[in-house]
Amino acid sequence: MAVASLVLSLLVCLAPVGLALGIVALVRIPRNGKRGKGLAVAGTAVGGTVVALSVLLVVVGGARFDTWTVDGPRETEAGAGTLFGLREGDCFTPGAGVPTQGDPRLKDLSAEVVECGEPHQGEVYGSFRLKGGGFPGTASIASSAYEKCAPLLHDFALDSTALPRVQLFFYHPDATGWTLGNRTVLCWVGPPAGLLEKSLRQDAADWDEGQLAYLTALRPASEARASQPGEGPEKNLAGATAWAGRMADGEAESARLLREADGLPADARDPAAEFADRLDALAAKMREASKARTEQEFRERMVNTGEGDGAEEEGRIRAAVGLSTPGTGDLAG
Repeated sequence: MAVASLVLSLLVCLAPVGLALGIVALVRIPRNGKRGKGLAVAGTAVGGTVVALSVLLVVVGGARFDTWTVDGPRETEAGAGTLFGLREGDCFTPGAGVPTQGDPRLKDLSAEVVECGEPHQGEVYGSFRLKGGGFPGTASIASSAYEKCAPLLHDFALDSTALPRVQLFFYHPDATGWTLGNRTVLCWVGPPAGLLEKSLRQDAADWDEGQLAYLTALRPASEARASQPGEGPEKNLAGATAWAGRMADGEAESARLLREADGLPADARDPAAEFADRLDALAAKMREASKARTEQEFRERMVNTGEGDGAEEEGRIRAAVGLSTPGTGDLAG
């Protein structure tokens, strides 16, 4: 059993089995007096390391890692001081720094949780649990994360336009983590470079009636925009066209809500109507892009010309309700 533990621990797909066998061997060896303690110790150590590293595979926009202690009290968590101990509302700095496309593996599992008024690199804004029996594949999990983290972001910071330039990240289980029972996706946000000096959380009490009416109406379009997958149409045409469909639905819904908003001030009515018209036009363009059958066709249908992206209309209504102008926030998935 000790030999099997060491051998299986060297195989990523069987590392959990090797880890379990090593633990069982360590328990039995003192009782039966047989040799193999050294092999069992090695198998347990290697198995634990392989399991940890395979669970913690990170890419920008989607870190393949699960935090199963997100709802537990930190003072009793075995994962305290590591990425495993993070929970909603935490401001933290990962030991390995913010993940990048060029360096996708986590080499350091530590995470320093700090007060949100202190410099930090990340802030956890939400989490959700995946459902299902068999492992659905990382692509499917990542697709769910892009869609489900977006609404959580807007619960946390409804006016995403006013955010500083930030990158959206998430941790989710890979195949090994899934076999260990991990199902939680942790959504967090951080700057692509530098540090955050304060929490990004926004308080609805800081907005007046007109501002809240506008931001609430724009939420469907903002959520759809934030759900854009990390891979472009050249790698994931299905994901890109699905996102274009969500954009079409979100922009059309925001246009409807803007026209029906009761709380807007009188001088914001005309800018709201103009912006709603532009959102309807953009929704029609996105609807066509969602039907594209090739990458080239998708890109051609996504091309905007001149002022067709709605930035000018959005700027006018934000000025009318007293919000900062678009462009101060930059969300990247």
